[in-house]
Amino acid sequence: MSVRARSFLLALLLGAGLAGCGSSSPHPTTASTTVRSRTAAHRVHHAPVSTEVRNATPQPGWRPYTGPVPIILYHELGIAPPTEPYPGLYMPYPIFAQEMAWLHSAGYQAVTLDEVLNAWYHHGTLPAKPIVITFDNGYPPQVTFAPKILSKYGWPAVLNEITDNHLYNYQIAHVLKLGWEVDSHSVTHPDLATATPAELKYQLVASRQFLQRTFHIPVNGFAYPSSDFNATVIAAVKAAGYKDATTEGFAYATRNEPYLLPRFEQETGLAQLQADLATPH
Repeated sequence: MSVRARSFLLALLLGAGLAGCGSSSPHPTTASTTVRSRTAAHRVHHAPVSTEVRNATPQPGWRPYTGPVPIILYHELGIAPPTEPYPGLYMPYPIFAQEMAWLHSAGYQAVTLDEVLNAWYHHGTLPAKPIVITFDNGYPPQVTFAPKILSKYGWPAVLNEITDNHLYNYQIAHVLKLGWEVDSHSVTHPDLATATPAELKYQLVASRQFLQRTFHIPVNGFAYPSSDFNATVIAAVKAAGYKDATTEGFAYATRNEPYLLPRFEQETGLAQLQADLATPH
């Protein structure tokens, strides 16, 4: 759901007190209808050997940085089928490649959210023009086509995975080897703002534990499904052990709101990306 249509929820939450989440035994409920179904794929395959290597971190010339960082969001890559109810979620392959080439030519360097938080709070370093590239839901082109483009520049991305209906293990392992970050996008992508306390806890905790157990990664970040959240959801995200959470918004992310990190959702092409990055910050 685009924030251009939602009026962004940050202002509604600034004065809200954060409520706790329930701790009763969780059980799954139905998933949001905004996520297209994919074949469940929990079996393990051998990962393909890749010669693509992500740039070493930190790079020469990176400096301490605590300022704003743009985060951009993609969903499906490719052409939307004629019957697709949400064609705006698709980004054609050539346009995605064009946008990455422009970012490179403009001096941007992609980093992970973990690297951003390390710079913001733990004296880490970032390039002069950092940008975070995120993919929501876990569609196959995000881990097949996108890495071929991003690895031209030695760039990682952040994959926000729905764990109940997720990609093949080998596909996730492959992008992890390229330096990508994999975070949680819940178990089934429900509206967390209307979830029961038990369901809310289940969606946050079970998804994180699955990714941690399967891939031996920290899973510090959470992406709110459909950017639906409230003060109770934010409190539950914190209680589940996440260090940051992303939504959508017409703004750069800042260190002041680690659980309300806005992302520029990409829907129309290069001109929109250029306008988003020109947003005052």
